[in-house]
Formats: sequence, structure tokens, C-alpha cells
Amino acid sequence: MICSDTGNDVMPPQYHRLLNPIHQVGIVAMGLWILDNANLEELAEACRQRNRWEVMLCVGPLRLFNTTGSPLNPIAVF
Repeated sequence: MICSDTGNDVMPPQYHRLLNPIHQVGIVAMGLWILDNANLEELAEACRQRNRWEVMLCVGPLRLFNTTGSPLNPIAVF
């Protein structure tokens, strides 16, 4: 899984045949789960308050068919 608070691909694209290589290669070839637009500031603040920098991240995507995306509510467990 890769998680960021922005998009993951470099713009403009560095490859002529792949416009979004992280998504196109990661999802299709690797089965990578990608979390875009995560609110990591609140997680960083919670880590700082606890002086803990490792968390278990639990996600429960919807079971949708013929798609590669789903809304979800990630839960960080300290």
C-alpha cells in the first residue's frame, strides 16, 4: 500500500507511453493499493502527542465491481 496526501505521479509525466505510471503499473502489474489525498497532518499530530511513530493502518474499501477505486475510512491503531 502507498499512501500520500497528494497525487502520487509526477507531472508532467516522464514516460511517453505511461501518463500515470504509479497507478498504471502499481495497480495493474503489482496489485498495489493506493490511497490518494489522505489527511496525514492529523495522524502526524496524534503521533507527536503520543511520541509513537508506528501505527497499524486498517482500511475497509467497499466491494465494488468493474472499478479500481472506492471511498474508505482509514483507521490508525497505535
